[in-house]
Amino acid sequence: MKFGGPSDLHRIVVLNPKGGSGKTTLAFNLAGYLAHAGHKVALVDMDPQGSSTRWLKNRPSKLPRIHGVAASPEAPNSNGDWRIDLPKDIQYAVVDAPAGLPSEQLIDYTCGAHAIIVPVLPSDLDIHAASRLISDLLLVAQVSRRKGRLGVVANRVNERTLAYRQLMSFLDRLSISIVGTLRDTQNYTWAAKNGRSIHEMSPSRVRKDLEQWKKTTTWLESRLAMPLTPRDLLRPAVTDTQEKQPKPRMAMLMPAAAALALFVVSLLWLTTPDVNDATPADPVPVVLAKTSPPASKTFPPASVEPANPVPAKESSKIEAGAELEQEWQLNGIVQVNGRSVLLLNNRHDNDSRRLESGGDLDGWNVVDMGSNFAVFTQNGKEARLVFDAESDTRR
Repeated sequence: MKFGGPSDLHRIVVLNPKGGSGKTTLAFNLAGYLAHAGHKVALVDMDPQGSSTRWLKNRPSKLPRIHGVAASPEAPNSNGDWRIDLPKDIQYAVVDAPAGLPSEQLIDYTCGAHAIIVPVLPSDLDIHAASRLISDLLLVAQVSRRKGRLGVVANRVNERTLAYRQLMSFLDRLSISIVGTLRDTQNYTWAAKNGRSIHEMSPSRVRKDLEQWKKTTTWLESRLAMPLTPRDLLRPAVTDTQEKQPKPRMAMLMPAAAALALFVVSLLWLTTPDVNDATPADPVPVVLAKTSPPASKTFPPASVEPANPVPAKESSKIEAGAELEQEWQLNGIVQVNGRSVLLLNNRHDNDSRRLESGGDLDGWNVVDMGSNFAVFTQNGKEARLVFDAESDTRR
């Protein structure tokens, strides 16, 4: 997706594959906030339902103008690219992405974006859909978690409910910024009907909502102030062979361990004790195989004993490679275009790596891998990293 317009255009993308998440409401409120602050803004409606376009038609002429673009996602140009032409004075473009995006198309929306925002509702179905989306964003679209441009908004929540507690527990596990929490109120319904954002309504009526929005707008402004880096503009390389092959759906990319983890995540929300229980049960350990752990989390020392029994004559080699096991953890192994790819995370600085067979990890070469382990060698030393989704053991 290419934008014709000013070279310093700042793009904000709001997306969620599941309909009814409040994606459009969040998009037009962001556009309204920027326009109310005196900026030149465009609202790009990529959703076939055209809800953002209808909101713009209802917008009173006395309010700051927002340039609307109704972009049909069924009609790319002859080169296969999306090109959206904007006036030269536009500073910010808020993109209301379509629902149900295939994972392989996410990069078209996220590449070059200053901020990527995912609204999530407090229900087990929405949590499950969000976990898949975030996995796709990190693995397929290769959005950098370390750059901090990806944020989640907990939408339509009631803080006194069990569903809210479940949602916040889930989001806390993802190591993705929770950039806002928006309550369930008719103020958003009224704003949608009357072409306004929550920031353009009577302050006395939306006092609580404006207070909630402060966290989101503060995060957004900090992202918009960060210049894009080559990493933000990175597109995964596609070979001629890959272009000729059908693009895999996410279900084909996910290994059995990741699928099991997602099932456990959904099950957790259904079995969490009532919010009013005096002594709630300890949370069930959950591993999202495609996401890295929080930077602040301290991992237990890696065991030098592999999950599968190792013959005595090999034990000295395993012990000699213990420093690699202490430095790196294996988060999962996925299949991408028929190749096994390791997902690794540094235990100390939260650096993440992706390696194929034969790849190099700080001088260690990948010589073998299975469904849940990888073997590395260096100067006669050997180390084995193991991922165990069922017991949450990371070595």
